[in-house]
Amino acid sequence: MGVIKVWCTYFSVLSCVTALDHKKQTQPMAVTDQINIQDITSDNIVEAIHAKVQQYKEEPMYYLRIGKANCLIEVLVNDFPVYKSYELSNLASPLRINSKILKSGTQTVTVRMYPVGDLIKEEYEHGETITQLGDASAVSITVTQIDKQSEMDFDDEHEVMKHRSPTTDAEGEVFTGSGLPFYEYSFEFTAKVPYDLSENSWGNAADLRKVKPAYLEEEALKYYQTFLNEFQKGNKDYIAQKLFHSYLIRSQTYYRSKTEIQELWNEDLNLLDNPSIETQPITNYELIFYSRGGVVNYVIRILLIQGYEIKVRHGSYIKKIIEKKQCFMVSTCIALNKNLANET
Repeated sequence: MGVIKVWCTYFSVLSCVTALDHKKQTQPMAVTDQINIQDITSDNIVEAIHAKVQQYKEEPMYYLRIGKANCLIEVLVNDFPVYKSYELSNLASPLRINSKILKSGTQTVTVRMYPVGDLIKEEYEHGETITQLGDASAVSITVTQIDKQSEMDFDDEHEVMKHRSPTTDAEGEVFTGSGLPFYEYSFEFTAKVPYDLSENSWGNAADLRKVKPAYLEEEALKYYQTFLNEFQKGNKDYIAQKLFHSYLIRSQTYYRSKTEIQELWNEDLNLLDNPSIETQPITNYELIFYSRGGVVNYVIRILLIQGYEIKVRHGSYIKKIIEKKQCFMVSTCIALNKNLANET
């Protein structure tokens, strides 16, 4: 029987090593290198992460500027969801994506497009239900880069590339997926970062789609229940251990200072200390794979919020209020290291 290794856990409120003064040569850094997770506590997690996060003279940050028309969209970077828009409005601010870039080289952006359904009718109180993408459905994405060590204003921003959803005509006015209920396409860009976190992370995880579904589901549910039990107990050390890997990746990819890491940890501690938060069991769920099968997440198909059915596609982070109480949902990430045997 294979061993499933849990390497990261994200959680959110739902309604339901050494700092360097010179640029080091990039070397692959195993996320668990020289770290005994059992030694991590609520009191030392910030110091432990800070000791591993390296600082550089140049710290490139990558962003997506996303625009859309006549469609709803989901955007993934390296097969990880980074943005979902099920509204008519557009994203005003650029979206940072460094946490989905584990090393320099080719990065893949995937766009999933859906028709707007009843949104126009609801917004303007007239019109009809739209079940297909149209000629004018379009998505535009600009990849930009800025150095965190700069002033980080508009003048410091560097355009890496622009990309637009495919069209069938020379003028670029007729969307290729016109008439379809769903359309997906991808494009690539090259990123250059000073770190390499591709080892012993989701970057080299084995394909969980090859694991027997029943076994995978059993292990995921078992982990989820254990996590909830410890959360209910207020076990801060346990939470620190389970969040360590994702904290380390996010802290390194965003070149975070000790103060920034501490602020993030304080926010999560506030969840544990918040009496208005209650845990919710997972029901009506499915398992969704990301990172080419290296990561599996729970996805709730439907949430009941104040009597209304809210459909959640690939939703892990949603904030609302249910009967004036905040509810807590764990989004479980499970990765199977390539060096471990599969349960197939």
